[in-house]
Amino acid sequence: MRPALLSGIAVVLAVCAFQLWISPGNPPGFFRDEAALAYNAYSIEQSGRDEYGERFPLYFSSFRVTGPDREVARGLAAASILVAVLLLGWLGYRLSGRTAVGVAAAAVAGFCPWFFELGRVALEVSMEPLLLATVLLGVERAARLDDWRARGAPPVALALGAITYVYAGGRFLAPLLAASLLVLANRSRRSWVATAIGGFAVTQIPLLLYAHAHPGALSRRFDATTFIHEGVSWFEILWRTGFNYVQDIQLWHYIVSGDSKPYAHTPGASALLAGSVALSVAGLVLVLRHHRDDAFWRYALAALVVSPLPAAITIDRFHALRLAPFAVMLVVFAIPSIEALMRTPHRRVLGIAVAVAGAVQLLVFVHDYSTDGPLRGGRFEAGIPDLLAQGWKNGGTVYVDYDDLEPLTLARWYALDHGISQQRVVRLPDGGIPPTGAIAFGRTQECDYSCTRIGRYGDYWIARVEGG
Repeated sequence: MRPALLSGIAVVLAVCAFQLWISPGNPPGFFRDEAALAYNAYSIEQSGRDEYGERFPLYFSSFRVTGPDREVARGLAAASILVAVLLLGWLGYRLSGRTAVGVAAAAVAGFCPWFFELGRVALEVSMEPLLLATVLLGVERAARLDDWRARGAPPVALALGAITYVYAGGRFLAPLLAASLLVLANRSRRSWVATAIGGFAVTQIPLLLYAHAHPGALSRRFDATTFIHEGVSWFEILWRTGFNYVQDIQLWHYIVSGDSKPYAHTPGASALLAGSVALSVAGLVLVLRHHRDDAFWRYALAALVVSPLPAAITIDRFHALRLAPFAVMLVVFAIPSIEALMRTPHRRVLGIAVAVAGAVQLLVFVHDYSTDGPLRGGRFEAGIPDLLAQGWKNGGTVYVDYDDLEPLTLARWYALDHGISQQRVVRLPDGGIPPTGAIAFGRTQECDYSCTRIGRYGDYWIARVEGG
């Protein structure tokens, strides 16, 4: 077997090993958003209803084979990111026709700390890079084959539609990506573009029906995170969006830091490798100089421009989850510079220099992740199982106030995870009082009855009920 082939296989295997590196203690717990998604996945698979009894929720997975398990839930996220990485490698191969470019693109994506950390938490956003890569591959195929017949557009439409369902930010991103297809439109491509956009519109019908049946449900998260509210002028909306946009695309920040939220990023670690960022910037320059008229790169430029917009209309900066599509597009724009690098006379020296620089920074990230990652117990609510265990010991039941939804979700999830009957987690009726001597569990709601606190973890508490 040729040395080059062996090297390529070794790189791909290393990428797979890195992306599937799942440690039970890092991140150290299973915080409320993960628990909510995982519990609802199980509840929907079992009964077709979510944790509150609602039919037709918009996101679920299946625990039918494995049963509910924290590492399984996170493993699905890791697998989704790995598939996205491999698809980006395949895109590199398709764009260049060279296996080495595809392997290098997979390495740039696969060793990216940003993608790695997205795959460490059981959040639905982990599927967004996979779907965006699928859209890009669909456009690339049509451009490479110059086959713009309408029958080739449905996969792109379906992938765009799926983006709106897997993550709240996708409900703004996907229409922008669909509208960006208009940059491809000309006489020979108009049927393909019209079919893709029309097909995407059809995929939104269930979303619209859900919004009609549950007014405000789909906008609740947006309302809680955006600065756009009644009374804000259009001028202020445009000015603040532009200002936020410029902040969010400061690449140096991601080289030395990243998202400030511990559940999304290890504090103090890098989110992007300097070498990969250099390749992305150089690739953008190459595309603007030499490939502006290429159909694929025209769409990729549009996708790059719109990818930070879902984050720009929120109050959070450098938000790793909402900016995940931006990270995907940075990998895509590294591909032209990788190809150019492999064609230069000094490609071996330059390639080794980029690889060594990336490896050193990656090792620093792995060290930071391994040492500081397990310290994020508070944000991942790692002490909740021990707190609940006090309520369940000796066959006890945990009671949760009607309005205290986050403790309710955590209690239900950990009951599943520990093989405890769901009947030992009781959501009180509005104004209800647990039996005297029972254990109450809460966070935002205080006892509406006489109780004595017997344990606390962060904002969460358990108490013994003394009476009404």
